[in-house]
Amino acid sequence: MSITETVLEMHYHNAILEQFKSNLGLGKGKFNFYKYSTSRECFVGFDQAFVQSNLSPDSLFKQLKDSALNNGYSLNNFFLGMFFQFKVVQECRRKSKWTPTTVKSSPHYRVKLDTQKNMNTGFSQHELLYSLNQNNSGSFVYYACPMLFEQHELYAAPDLKTLRLADLKTCPSMYNDNDRHFIYFDQQNSTPTWCSEPVEGKSISVDELIADVKQKLGSEGFRDNQEKLIDWLNEPVEENAKEKRLEYLSESLVFIQFSSEGE
Repeated sequence: MSITETVLEMHYHNAILEQFKSNLGLGKGKFNFYKYSTSRECFVGFDQAFVQSNLSPDSLFKQLKDSALNNGYSLNNFFLGMFFQFKVVQECRRKSKWTPTTVKSSPHYRVKLDTQKNMNTGFSQHELLYSLNQNNSGSFVYYACPMLFEQHELYAAPDLKTLRLADLKTCPSMYNDNDRHFIYFDQQNSTPTWCSEPVEGKSISVDELIADVKQKLGSEGFRDNQEKLIDWLNEPVEENAKEKRLEYLSESLVFIQFSSEGE
């Protein structure tokens, strides 16, 4: 089994969901997750028993609106959209022309960003993720950077301590020059550096993300931000285009739903 972005996402997926369930203190109820399928043009959802259901974007949007209690979210009933763009982390023992001067260690760690423009849309993956973060207040958008380098590690239980979430809020640029750009880590637990012109960023753990979600979940405006996110994703990727942004960001998008018993 080769280490790819998809394989990494699958490796960590259940562990991330279990961490959300246990750390949010949800109690009894239904815990579902939804991933968008471009081929079927719908969200494919799975509950705790891995029973499959299909939901159109319009249906998901309606459920999102209906899930609010007293005009606001609560831990009893919510939808939450997050973006984890998994990346393969390269272990480097030699410096290259892109290595920032702040990186001193050997080995050090590098993540290649997808900044090559798509021929169909005219946008790169990074441009879309950066635009998503810039245009949606309160969004959760991260490059998921697992410090996992050997194939045999995929067969072991996933260790969330090896997963660093590089926060797009700290990224300095859309990198729309069609050139090569990276995230560097001096050591596995170091602060990330956005390159090519080095800018210190921020990464968090899954536990820190969950604490942030829990703090914001009941805050004023959180539900509105989630509704605006769906609207933004349902808009064309560019003017007069048929393709929606959702189709090009679906790889990293996951929706979590929780409904307490009796709701």
